[in-house]
Amino acid sequence: MEVWICRVEELRAGIVRTTQLGHDDDGIPITALVLRDEDGAIVAYRNLCRHLPVPLDGGTGELLSEDGAHLVCGTHGATYRLLDGYCVDGPCEGLSLQRLHVRDEAGDVYVSVRPHPG
Repeated sequence: MEVWICRVEELRAGIVRTTQLGHDDDGIPITALVLRDEDGAIVAYRNLCRHLPVPLDGGTGELLSEDGAHLVCGTHGATYRLLDGYCVDGPCEGLSLQRLHVRDEAGDVYVSVRPHPG
C-alpha cells in the first residue's frame, strides 16, 4: 500500500508527518514517520520502537529530541539518528528502525510499506 503524505515543501526541519499504512501480519498498526534527515533528504521509518512493539510517540505526537537532532521513544528514551534510524542510546542501542520506501513524484511525497531499497 502506498499513501500520499504531503507536498515536498511542507517537510521542513523539525517537522515529522505520520500516517497509517494498514496493519502487519500480527495485527499491529503500521504507522509511518516521514521527515527530513540531517542532510535534508526525505526519509520514512515505521513508528515502532525496536525495544518494545510500541509507537515512539505513544500517541502523543512528540517524536523529536529537544534539539530536533534525533527521534526519541517516549516510553523508555531510546534515541535514534534521523539519517538512518540507528539507535545510539537506550535499551535497543545498535538496532535500527525499519526504513520505509519514499517516492517523490512531481513534488508529492508518497510512502509505502515495502522496505527502502538498499
